[in-house]
Amino acid sequence: MSSGAAAPIGCTAQRGAKLVDAMARDGKSETVDPVGMLGGLDLTPIDRRIIAHLQEDGRRSYVAIAQDVGVTEKTVRAHVRQLIDSQTIQIVALTTPAALGYTVSALAAISIRSPGLGSQVSDALARIDSIDYVVLTYGRFAIFAEIIARDWAELQETIETGIAAIDGIEGIELFPYLSLYYQQANISNFGTAEGVGRGVRDTELSETDKAIAIELSVDGRAAFGTIGDRLGMPESSVRMRVQNMVANSEMRIMAIVNPLKLLNATMAWVAVKVRPGKRLQEVAEALSVMPRVSYVAICAGRFDLFAEVVCDSQRDLMEVIDTHIRPLDGIADTEAFIYANLHYKRLLPLHVRDRAETTLDPVHSFQGRQA
Repeated sequence: MSSGAAAPIGCTAQRGAKLVDAMARDGKSETVDPVGMLGGLDLTPIDRRIIAHLQEDGRRSYVAIAQDVGVTEKTVRAHVRQLIDSQTIQIVALTTPAALGYTVSALAAISIRSPGLGSQVSDALARIDSIDYVVLTYGRFAIFAEIIARDWAELQETIETGIAAIDGIEGIELFPYLSLYYQQANISNFGTAEGVGRGVRDTELSETDKAIAIELSVDGRAAFGTIGDRLGMPESSVRMRVQNMVANSEMRIMAIVNPLKLLNATMAWVAVKVRPGKRLQEVAEALSVMPRVSYVAICAGRFDLFAEVVCDSQRDLMEVIDTHIRPLDGIADTEAFIYANLHYKRLLPLHVRDRAETTLDPVHSFQGRQA
């Protein structure tokens, strides 16, 4: 994936001025720093409320959002444009990697030569096309990198010529995914009943549904009529298929955002060993319905499962692990790796990634807190 250059200062100022003008017409006295907002570093209360709506439903009408937030539709459009242009959010379809052309996924646990090299190594990892998620952690492994690959050959190439070639890396332990069991990227309502079980589950899509998912993974708000024209099918059929995929937890259309930008969160990978004789899918299902769990992968290697947990504090994380995860029937052992920082890239369809038809900066656009 190619890195995009930053917008020229003149363009940045013009977009910022439009946002200020729109807010002024709404009678808002809030001070806006257009350049700072475009950096994706500072979110206003209005931004946060808009993001919460778009995380719930990425295709929600701007009129409905404006009515709830208490601003005009034009202001909502201006804020969303700013959030997208600054690469603070992307509004896309969240679905399984297989639907987008990827057949192999794995989590690479990485040891580094010196703790002082963590940020340098994680930045380099985030620039590798087949890596979509890089976490700098406190724990036995300094860094975790998720690899989403075309096939086993690309996975091997990523490790041998990509990861292993980075200066400072001392060791790599690979955990190939047997199933990316559950994904929940709506962090705006984590810890609430509304957020439980509303993620995407590992499933097999029909070829037609895959084609629709690919279109929406590039632009989650693309018109159904336009998608229908490209695929040679009626708009009503596209709409019905999208509704069915969402209802069946096969796809969610939503705003994705780096959790460490949106929340002052404590996040961790929790590695799980399952007791012999217990089915991995049963444990994965039990984890997936926990309010604080955002991601569950069944894998091969010394650990059987990895679960990503999003909490309000370290105390909250300890509570989740001690009272919810460890007591689960079938769990033999756990190990937590608390996030210090993360790089989070949207997953593009394979053919788009290969053509490098994107201006998304993989390092800065979705980077979380500074390590």
